[in-house]
Amino acid sequence: MSKTDRALALNIGVVVAAIVAAGALIWVTGNLVFLIVILAVAGSATWNIVRIFRRPDDASDVDRLNSMKYLDERDRSLALQAFGIVGIVALVLTVVTVLVTLFTDALGAEYIALVQFVVLFGSWAAANSYVTRKQQ
Repeated sequence: MSKTDRALALNIGVVVAAIVAAGALIWVTGNLVFLIVILAVAGSATWNIVRIFRRPDDASDVDRLNSMKYLDERDRSLALQAFGIVGIVALVLTVVTVLVTLFTDALGAEYIALVQFVVLFGSWAAANSYVTRKQQ
């Protein structure tokens, strides 16, 4: 098995593990909305990963960053910059989450987790776009 095939299998394995974990969470909580969001994101991610891994040279910088298929040091540097932005967003989001949970009981834990997931996933995609545009 080549290095590319191992990386592809690992990335798809992470997506499948997320689907299985989400399914178990849904089975325990019975939250259909969370299941639909997780399955939509996981399906989209799997399709993108397979597409980019099969033809990495045809992919744009953003596509390679989103699928975690780094061809060279430049891609790795862009990915580190994007993850730095996501880390800042995660810290701010965590502070907001703590404050919301301390001052109100209006939101359940599953909705907080869903919002965090969506915001962090979206900020990762936006950060990838931002760092590639800034680099050009």
